[in-house]
Amino acid sequence: MTTFIQSREELERLLVTMNREGWSIRGLARHFSISRNMVRRILRKHQANRDQGHDILKDSHKVRAIRPSKLDSFVGQINQLLEKYPKITGQRVFEEIRDAGYTGGVSILRERLRILRPTPKKTPIIRFETEPGLQGQMDWSPYTIDFAGTGKSKVNCFSYILGFSRRHYIDFTKRRDFFTLIRRHQDSFAHFNGVPKQCLYDSEKTVVLRWEAGKPVFNPSFSAFITHYCCRPIACQRGRPQTKGKVEAPFQYVEKNLLNGREFQDLDDLKGFAKWWLQERSDTHIHDTTGRPPFELFLEQEQEALQPLPYHPYDSSEVALRVCSLEGYIEFETNLYPVPYEHVADILTMKAMEHEVFIYSVDLALLVRHERIPAGSGIKLDAHQIHGARKIRYGLEPVRDQFIALGENSEQFLKGLQDKHPKNCGFHARHILRQKETYHCDDINHAMGHACHYHAYDCKAIERILKAKAAPRTLESIRNEQAAERLRKALPQIKQRPLDEYSTLLGGSAHEGKTAIRQPEQDQGQLENPET
Repeated sequence: MTTFIQSREELERLLVTMNREGWSIRGLARHFSISRNMVRRILRKHQANRDQGHDILKDSHKVRAIRPSKLDSFVGQINQLLEKYPKITGQRVFEEIRDAGYTGGVSILRERLRILRPTPKKTPIIRFETEPGLQGQMDWSPYTIDFAGTGKSKVNCFSYILGFSRRHYIDFTKRRDFFTLIRRHQDSFAHFNGVPKQCLYDSEKTVVLRWEAGKPVFNPSFSAFITHYCCRPIACQRGRPQTKGKVEAPFQYVEKNLLNGREFQDLDDLKGFAKWWLQERSDTHIHDTTGRPPFELFLEQEQEALQPLPYHPYDSSEVALRVCSLEGYIEFETNLYPVPYEHVADILTMKAMEHEVFIYSVDLALLVRHERIPAGSGIKLDAHQIHGARKIRYGLEPVRDQFIALGENSEQFLKGLQDKHPKNCGFHARHILRQKETYHCDDINHAMGHACHYHAYDCKAIERILKAKAAPRTLESIRNEQAAERLRKALPQIKQRPLDEYSTLLGGSAHEGKTAIRQPEQDQGQLENPET
């Protein structure tokens, strides 16, 4: 009868015990259905351990004898290839040694390469903890969400986390530009009712323009914003996202808990649910590192350590110049906003906030305000309330005043234009007015004077003269020129003092001050008589 054995250790124990009880080697082999030599080896090993002792560590980690391999004669060539090309692939090594006579397979070659070229161990990352109110971390993450109402769309998740309590703030946006960045910062500061002393960022262009000599050059616009809140920006080294791992890891929680297994109608539905999720889930869950709910730890220790918010928030509006079209609209983000018709062809100032658009006249008087339309919608707002019930005419009369305002040569050119093109004079005048988007009004005036000299009364002639003689400029450059002029007027004028006043300050008289800068008599004599 054969005894069922579960392990090798149990077999060895039974053989030794039964042999001590009188069982012979032949009987044990027949009973356990094994060879007599195997019985002898087990009994001899047991006796040797009793007589000579044993080491359980060595017995459990015996080194197996390495069999000869077809690769042994090619190890030298493999090492040379690895030394010369450290990143060479196993397939390329296989091709090289196969040409040299290797007849084995690629699998054993890859196993040998793991020994000859071991993977370098990664440096362990030690997570550092910060004091309450000291540090925050910010990052973006894109997601593609299939909204039930509006279809599949790409959104960006803004994430800001406090380093001590791990209290989290998120929001979802379509855009990821500079103004969206600073507005989401303002929302997060309002959510925490305070500002940490410093914040970690990666090298995105809205924060860091470039790196020089291993140091970041911050975007001046972002520096102005973050300085308003007395927060110090810190840029992480490129290629080391683990530096701000506290904000990287929560994205997994957002994906698995907020977005997973849920359906949203549109972006507004997602944003509304995110606010609920922050209060009911993110603030109350037990954090894996701190072992406490973030909101509880925030109230106990971090809320009082945050810096207070300023009395007046930073103005995060987008300011730009726009030329009012001859139809009475300005264009912004592919959308058309109406302006009072008496301002056609004027360079107007536009101030775009997150939900509203304000349009100002040349002297910065508010003309009209509109609700901001989402970018890329291509919507033209109804101009009835702005332009009134009158029908917009497209002849010369509606733009005559704006055309005359171009300069001293405009009246003469307009008279010649009316004589040469009596039926479509308005078309030419409007085409010339559109050049204000690219050229300065003085350049257009000079071009009309040049055209009058040669009797070239045509809008295309003005366009050719401008291309040949004038330098294009952007509306943004006008803003810079205006800002520089305001700065020059604000700075005090510096007048050079007479040298006599400096002599008086030094304790000497005015006469002594004058003689002090003259050449000594000996030097003068040498200059007058070079032979001496």
